Amino acid sequence: GTGGVTGQVLDTSTGKYLEGAEVSIVATPLKTTTSREGRFVLSNVPIGTQSVVVSYLGLETQTIPVNVDAGQNVPVAVRLVSDAVQLNTFTVTTMREGMAQAVALQKVSVQYKVVAAADQFGPVSEGNIGEYLKFLPGVTIDYNVNDARGISLRGLSTAFTIVAVDGTPMAGTSSIDDTRRFEFEQIAMNNVETTELYKSVTPDISASATGGFVNFVTKSAFNHEEAQIIEYDLSISAPSTNLSASKQGGVWGHKKEFTARPSFEVNVARKFNDRLGLNVNYRLSEKYDDSPRQVWAFNQAAPTATVPSLNTNPRLQTYTIQSEQKLTHRESFATKLDYRISDATKVFITGQWNWYDLNFTQRGPSFALGGASVRNPDDSFTSATGATITNGVLYRNKYGTTIHFNGTLSHDFNSGSKVEITPYWSRANGQYRDVSKGFISTNSVMAASATTFTNFTLQNVQSRGDNPGLLITRAGSTVPVDFIRNLGNYTLSNTTGNGLQSRPWTAIDEKNGVNGAYTHRLEQLAMPTTIEVGFAIDNTDRLIDRPDLRYTLPVTTGAALQALQDPNYNKDVAFGFGSIQAIDPFKSWELASNNAVFLSTYDPRVITEKHDSVFLRGDVNITRDLLFTGGFRWEKRDIDATARTGASVRNLQTTTKLGYDHYYPSAQLKFTPKAMKSLVVRTGFSRTIGHPDYLDILPVISTESSVGAGDGSLSVPAAKLQPYFTKNYDLSIDYYLRNYGVVGLSIFRKDVSNFIVTRTMTAAERAESAALYGLNAAAFGPTATGAIRENGANTRLQGLELSYAQNLTFLPKPFDGLNVQANFTYIDIDASDANRFKAIDAEYAQSRAVSPKTANLILGYRYKKFSVTATTNWVDDSLFGGFVATSAILAPAGSINTANPLADTRLALYRSEKTTTDIKVQYAFNKQLAVYFLVRNVFNSVRDDYAQGYLPENKGIILPRTTYEFGEPHLTLGVKGTF
Repeated sequence: GTGGVTGQVLDTSTGKYLEGAEVSIVATPLKTTTSREGRFVLSNVPIGTQSVVVSYLGLETQTIPVNVDAGQNVPVAVRLVSDAVQLNTFTVTTMREGMAQAVALQKVSVQYKVVAAADQFGPVSEGNIGEYLKFLPGVTIDYNVNDARGISLRGLSTAFTIVAVDGTPMAGTSSIDDTRRFEFEQIAMNNVETTELYKSVTPDISASATGGFVNFVTKSAFNHEEAQIIEYDLSISAPSTNLSASKQGGVWGHKKEFTARPSFEVNVARKFNDRLGLNVNYRLSEKYDDSPRQVWAFNQAAPTATVPSLNTNPRLQTYTIQSEQKLTHRESFATKLDYRISDATKVFITGQWNWYDLNFTQRGPSFALGGASVRNPDDSFTSATGATITNGVLYRNKYGTTIHFNGTLSHDFNSGSKVEITPYWSRANGQYRDVSKGFISTNSVMAASATTFTNFTLQNVQSRGDNPGLLITRAGSTVPVDFIRNLGNYTLSNTTGNGLQSRPWTAIDEKNGVNGAYTHRLEQLAMPTTIEVGFAIDNTDRLIDRPDLRYTLPVTTGAALQALQDPNYNKDVAFGFGSIQAIDPFKSWELASNNAVFLSTYDPRVITEKHDSVFLRGDVNITRDLLFTGGFRWEKRDIDATARTGASVRNLQTTTKLGYDHYYPSAQLKFTPKAMKSLVVRTGFSRTIGHPDYLDILPVISTESSVGAGDGSLSVPAAKLQPYFTKNYDLSIDYYLRNYGVVGLSIFRKDVSNFIVTRTMTAAERAESAALYGLNAAAFGPTATGAIRENGANTRLQGLELSYAQNLTFLPKPFDGLNVQANFTYIDIDASDANRFKAIDAEYAQSRAVSPKTANLILGYRYKKFSVTATTNWVDDSLFGGFVATSAILAPAGSINTANPLADTRLALYRSEKTTTDIKVQYAFNKQLAVYFLVRNVFNSVRDDYAQGYLPENKGIILPRTTYEFGEPHLTLGVKGTF
């Protein structure tokens, strides 16, 4: 006969139940790991006296004798001892405890994954989860200015990373791009207990996780021993460049505001009894940013017979210097209810509401020098005929909510089997608004004339962060620079740069579905086996609405325009340029609100996706040291979409229907040698799918500007466009150190087939595509433009990840309080095709938003009540955007002049390397009160974008594009505690 052993494992110093503790029975093959609440069950234990061994990285291993009776479960309470510093039974929780939890969970995982605890890297400014994920190996963050938006895993597009909460996909929306990308700026991380970053795929994970799978595990009241815990965090932050205790003018809007902004978070965990628990969390955060910038655009002369490649002396076409002020407001409320119906049946329900509200405004002059500007011997630039100076104000409000609900009902059978079912519903909306909030963006223009200026010269214009050194002339005489600072010298009208523009954009993304699984243990077999079968039904509905409205307005200049000045904006625009009178966007709306409006362009989309899947997974303990996990997954996807794009009088509504289904096998091996229990080797193979992004499948068709003009445009998917598939090969070797540590090496390779690229249509393809959509081919004649999205060359990604983490408690005092985390990632992307140019196109398309090298260093130190954390993140140069048109003969993006490659004058957009260091210092007085000071971007690292020749032959051409600063270092002072 046999019996069983059940129990719960607690860390006595933190009061937390330990997930990932390893439990085994001496002299038997029986072993398991603890669940989130520290619980474990061992079945088929031989009767009689047995020894239960419980181990957890960094804690003292315990061996507990038990007497097992036939058919009975023996309960065991395990309390492991830690060397953590305590203050009146209160542990100073810093990155040390978070790192220990993360390493322990990584060790017991079947497949290769990285686990990060919420407090592992110290506090994250503003609560953006992307700023938290960037410290993990294999992660590249795609930024918009200084906001972390998308995440790329192991070199794959941000659109192919699944983001989930407790295993259920979360809705995410972008009102700008036609993309699947999940944007992190709309959610906060206050309700996250741990983050699981899966690098390899098993059958129970969606095959759509081509890049990877990010799962946020929510907080639970049953994570702690105490019946009730209340945690709070109150802080105030401000940029060091605009630090003031009083309100400042011209910040955003047309009123004065404080630049120091508050944040507050409270978490309440309450266990009402052994069966019912509730966790409630609320967070409010605000952050003010001040970002000066410079933007350049150059005109490259076309290759000629005497100059066969790109001109190495380009002419400056436009130069912009401006400041951006942003106020980011976040609120989130989350709750989780746990209820044990019985010892075997459990249910939990979790829900969260996130509110994101961003006000941002950009002000400053833009200098258009004209296509025939002159480059002077001293590298200054003088404008040509037709030059203009624009005094622009962009003011917009972006806001939206993200709501997510999911719950799980599970039942454990006496046989060791388990069944669970998880429904979910999630909805996100993102909106840009202006006139409905009482303001509108404007552009007033000063054109060269007898009364304004003849030309102007910009000096030092290619030097980052320098004053451009403006010189203005009129009829041969110098004009004081202050001439352009006076708003009355500009003209505002609808014929000068489309002066009044409203873009009330909206995007809604809704996901719902259910997944379930049944797990059955076959421990009586010679090789103990666990079989799991399951299913998932996922539905997605997305609506995107992007109108562009223009307002008619009589010419406004002189005193009438001067009356629209914002009286509060009198600061230096950027880099010592000085102040410039700017239009108040609220006053301009008062002027325009009674005038006629017309629809300039209109881009609506309606997209529906249905995704069904089933899977079979088997876990076989071939030996006590070797675990095999494998199986297959079948998935079916149907996509229906309608869209219109472009000028409202010319765009046509188009429809796309796409459907396919495939099988996706996977196999993993985990080897933990008995003679070296600290070593874990994992290797595996899987096949995954990359679904076409929305931009790839939506046809964009515009008719002729007039009958017979033949200038219609076509940008359509190929008739037989397919998703792309990836074969993933993974090998990881981890050696776990005694002091909460690990040294790891991971090598991976991804063979991608059918990667989707864009190229210019041939004349025959334009005619064929027009016929396919029932259009007159003559409307898309020789002067028409056309692009086709098709499956291109195969690509290969390969790389390695190195990581090290350890608490250095073996050092002599006082250095035993040190801990360190470090990682480095290298990714190489190449393409193969008989056509060299197709290979180059595929390689560039694959490389966007991916940094080929990243590194992180996190240092922590704790001495009694004092602790300090320093985090440094480094990213290498990366391709982040499309192409810059450099001459009038340039073909559309995605094309190559195969007859003469050197005639390809495209410049690709790159982002330069960047190193960011944050430092946090904390002093804990007692359990209820700790004071901390956080400095973000201590060394004020800037971000530079540049343009570089697209083809290898033109790599030597490098031109500045944009320089951003962020008003940093950013300072935060706060208090926190636990009751």
